[in-house]
Amino acid sequence: MKTVKILSLTLLMSVFCVGMTFAQQDQKATQPSTQKAHKAVQANAQKVKETAEERATKQVDKMKTTLNLTPDQVTRMQGVQTQFVKDQEALAAKKGTGTAATKAADMKAKREAYDSQVKSILTPDQYTKYQEQCKNAKKGVAKKGTKAANQAASVKPKVVKKVDAAPAPQK
Repeated sequence: MKTVKILSLTLLMSVFCVGMTFAQQDQKATQPSTQKAHKAVQANAQKVKETAEERATKQVDKMKTTLNLTPDQVTRMQGVQTQFVKDQEALAAKKGTGTAATKAADMKAKREAYDSQVKSILTPDQYTKYQEQCKNAKKGVAKKGTKAANQAASVKPKVVKKVDAAPAPQK
């Protein structure tokens, strides 16, 4: 009788030890993905800290080099771009109010007004180049979306095999 108790206690301890080992291995496997998620959250938090003026300045600086803007055009574009970025933020802040179609219509109207202002500031050649850049940017966003969708589809779920504890003692 004593040997049965000792064997059952030994078996119970070995099952416990095996279970703890597998639990530690699962924790180690998930740590890198949580670190990546944490870094992504930090990167997004840094993006949010930019003001509308800072975002507009970055965009105008980019336009200044790609479109060869004059100092007068840079000044005028800075005002137009800042207002457009503020309008975008205001629409984004209306989360939960109104329908998606209403927001899309509002954004389209603001985009058309912005586009007409840009057209009045740029020369015809600059405006043509600007439109090409906008189309290329849209294609880039579409490619990124497609790439992300393809990557998500190709991710295989992690399969965890369960291992039975030690076989039952024979009588």
